[in-house]
Amino acid sequence: MLKAIFRSVFKSLSKLQQWAEDGPVSESNKYTTTTQISHKLTEMSEGLKTQGTPRFQIVNVWDHLTFKEGSQAHHITKVLDYEEWVSMEEILRRVNELFGILYQNERSLYPYLKTLVDSGLLEASMNGGKMKWRKKNLMITVREMIESEEVETRSVSNPF
Repeated sequence: MLKAIFRSVFKSLSKLQQWAEDGPVSESNKYTTTTQISHKLTEMSEGLKTQGTPRFQIVNVWDHLTFKEGSQAHHITKVLDYEEWVSMEEILRRVNELFGILYQNERSLYPYLKTLVDSGLLEASMNGGKMKWRKKNLMITVREMIESEEVETRSVSNPF
């Protein structure tokens, strides 16, 4: 992003230098040329300011994911955290404590855990022969619209 801005500025400056060197400059015309250069630089800087730089917002993917309420995937994602590795016994205890549900067969949770790990939402670790899981901290950056673009979009999409 910054690279593109610097390239456009340096490209404009090189064009400005070529423009200034095009003709012979006499002593009487020297002031006019430097004044024109300063005006041109001012116009270019104002143009860059009006373009505006896009802003970015960091978003956590977990804030936007929803699972069917009451499903095993919903239970798993609600009891797991980002920082702590949790074993199956602890997952079952937390589900029982939080939702009041006692799974008779803990193996029914393994397919859901495996699917969530395979899709990249959870991390798995084997420590001392026991599997442990935790949520992946999934952050993405989203380009925010510039306020002027928002106004234009609103006026076009809603004519009333």
